[in-house]
Amino acid sequence: MDKKSFPAFFSLLIFSIVLIIVSENASGENWKHLSSVNGDIDVPNPGKQQTATAVLDVDKDGVNDFFITERSEAPSVVWYRRTSDGWKRYVIDDTKQRIEAGSASYDIDGDGDTDIVFGGDGGSNCVWWWENPYPNYDPNVPWKRYEIKNSGKNKHHDQMFGDFDGDGQIELVFWNQGEKKLYIADIPKNPKSAATWDYKEIYAWSGDSQMEQRGTYPGWKGTNEHEGLAKIDIDGDGKLDIIGGGHWFKHIEGDRFLPNVIDTGYVFTRTAAGQLVEGGRPEVVLVVGDGIAPLIMYEWKDGTWMGKVIWEGVNNGHSIDIIDFDGDGHLDIFNAEMNLGDNPDAKTRIFLGDGTGNFRLYVPVTGFGLHESQITDLDGDGDYDILGKPYKWEAPRLDIWINEGK
Repeated sequence: MDKKSFPAFFSLLIFSIVLIIVSENASGENWKHLSSVNGDIDVPNPGKQQTATAVLDVDKDGVNDFFITERSEAPSVVWYRRTSDGWKRYVIDDTKQRIEAGSASYDIDGDGDTDIVFGGDGGSNCVWWWENPYPNYDPNVPWKRYEIKNSGKNKHHDQMFGDFDGDGQIELVFWNQGEKKLYIADIPKNPKSAATWDYKEIYAWSGDSQMEQRGTYPGWKGTNEHEGLAKIDIDGDGKLDIIGGGHWFKHIEGDRFLPNVIDTGYVFTRTAAGQLVEGGRPEVVLVVGDGIAPLIMYEWKDGTWMGKVIWEGVNNGHSIDIIDFDGDGHLDIFNAEMNLGDNPDAKTRIFLGDGTGNFRLYVPVTGFGLHESQITDLDGDGDYDILGKPYKWEAPRLDIWINEGK
């Protein structure tokens, strides 16, 4: 390299590095750990494969509740209702259903309360919704389940609601990994009487070939398999865009969406998006859900998504979110690892952002394998708590870390 080119090279090198200052207690929070192992909260169900979570205010009391699903035994769906001294467990579906990871929630039937959606796994061709019976709740009376999809191929990892075509109506978007497609569905006018919903293809991929993928993956991963969903207005046109499978999808007209590449070498990922670097377009964060690979932030610059590795070697980092954890006005990244028997020191990490693309690492939880876990306000006090559940590690179990402040 000649002397003239060195300054440019050096500048590029600096641009590609994300500053991480490691601190095990960077924010000084005190956490109260509650666990089903200690009897602090009821065990979800007797099964050993806890798949999905959903967090929402079910009973409209102003405080979040949550759902846990299980695919190997009944009950398949349980609800934890927030009470004055903890959570009360309600059985939502007392049958065995092959529910996959991923969830969505919306007032599907227009009656003023929020209903829930889960999709079938590799053993099911169904996507379902459950009707919220507000205000008539009974711990032993299941909710009524309806079918959104009950044909075609199996596996539906990830769903979300939003107005993605700008028509003022909310649509449901979901992956169907067996079909190798991403679908969008309008909510029927009478969803409780509809046999299934009408859904249209947004995007399809080939299972014949793929780029070399970042990291290593389990043997059951399909060639070029896509997953992960998030939503944000990427290009500032006033419409929500769909993000997932290493792409973002822009609505053109009717049912037509244009796929835009973010990273075709990183399509089997969990996905989040937010304004991590202030100004310009929002950033996209991708992380391996199943396997070992980096956590990467992608920043759009003049038509190119520039990837910055925030953390190397994430081990099955199946939980991801973007929030302002420390309340400084800058967005942060939440990511938690699973333990599938080979990761006893599984980490739950919060990358505290400064609004310029640099981060300070805070590790609130170590040694707990978390899957589809959530960072959210669970006790109604305005700060972020952690809802932790495993997939198989020591299942069935449930752990909650209540943030008691500094």
